[in-house]
Amino acid sequence: MDARVGALLLAQLLVFGRQEFQDGDQLFAGFENSSLLTWPCGQRSISTRVVGGKDSELGRWPWQGSLRLWGSHHCGASLLNRRWALTAAHCFEKHSDPFEWSVQFGELSASPSIWNLQAYYNRYGVEEIVLSPMYLGASSYDIALLKLSSSVTYNKYIQPICVLTSSSEFQNRTDCWVTGWGDIQEDQELPSPYILQEVQVGIINTAICNYLYAQPTFRYDIWGDMICAGNPQGGKDACFGDSGGPLACEKKGLWIQVGIVSWGSGCGRPNRPGVYTNVSRHFNWIRMLLARSSVHRPAPCLPLVLLPLLSPAFHPRLPERT
Repeated sequence: MDARVGALLLAQLLVFGRQEFQDGDQLFAGFENSSLLTWPCGQRSISTRVVGGKDSELGRWPWQGSLRLWGSHHCGASLLNRRWALTAAHCFEKHSDPFEWSVQFGELSASPSIWNLQAYYNRYGVEEIVLSPMYLGASSYDIALLKLSSSVTYNKYIQPICVLTSSSEFQNRTDCWVTGWGDIQEDQELPSPYILQEVQVGIINTAICNYLYAQPTFRYDIWGDMICAGNPQGGKDACFGDSGGPLACEKKGLWIQVGIVSWGSGCGRPNRPGVYTNVSRHFNWIRMLLARSSVHRPAPCLPLVLLPLLSPAFHPRLPERT
C-alpha cells in the first residue's frame, strides 16, 4: 500500500465514528463516538413469518433488504450506509458474480406488483461481493459485505441499521427481533402476497446453546463468531430463505444489528435455536472496508472454498428450491 494512501486510511479510521456520529441531530448518551459503525443509523419512523411470526408493516424495519438473484428473492440483507449492505456469505455458494445480484429496499413484499414502479427504483445492483477472508464454506465467519452500484436514497421506509463494537450487553435479552421473507414453517413457503415477517426472539447465551445442541440426534459446537437466538421450547425462529437477514435489538432508542441469519437444525424445533453470525465480532473488518472504499477500490473477494457440510442436520437458511 502506498504510504500516502495508508496514512489517509489510518486517519479515516481514527475519525470515522466521531465524524459520522457528530453529523446527527444529537448525541445519544451511552454510545461512545467509536462504538457505532456509521451515523445516522438505527432509527425508524414507524413504531411498533419467519416461524411463529406475523406480518410486518411498511417502514417498521427500514434497513431490511431483499437480496435478489436474477430479480427473485434469495436471501435477506441489511443496509449499513448508502453504498454498503450486509448479508451471509453462504448465500453466494452457487452464484458469486455480482452482476447476477440486486438488493431491494423499502418494500413490504418480496414480490411487489409489476405495476409498482417504485419497487424497481428501490432495487440496487451489486457492484462487489466481499466475503469474510475467514469464511471457508462452513458455518463460521458466515458474513459478506455488498457494495452497491449506486447510492441508496434514504426516506422513512429506507434507513440504515446500527452496528456496535460489542454485543455482550444483549446476552439474555428476550426482546430482539428477526425479520425475513423465508418459509413460515419447515416445508411451508411464505404465501402470496409475500409480506415481510417479524418475530420476537431471545438471545441465548453460548453455554446454554451448546448444551441444547449437545442433545441427542444432532450435536454441533457453537463457538467463535456464532450467537444463538430463539425459544428453547421452539416455535419462534428464522427459516429457509431468511439467510443473511438481520437479528436486531434496541438500545436507547436505536436499533442495533446483533446477528445475521446463518443456519439451524430445521426451523422452530425445540432445543434447536437459530444460529446467527455475531456481527460485532466483525466490526473492525466492516469498518476497514467501508473506510477503504472511499480511498480506493477494495480487493476482489476471495474465491469460495466449498467444503462439505458436516452433518445432514446442518441447514443453512437458504431457500430449498436453490
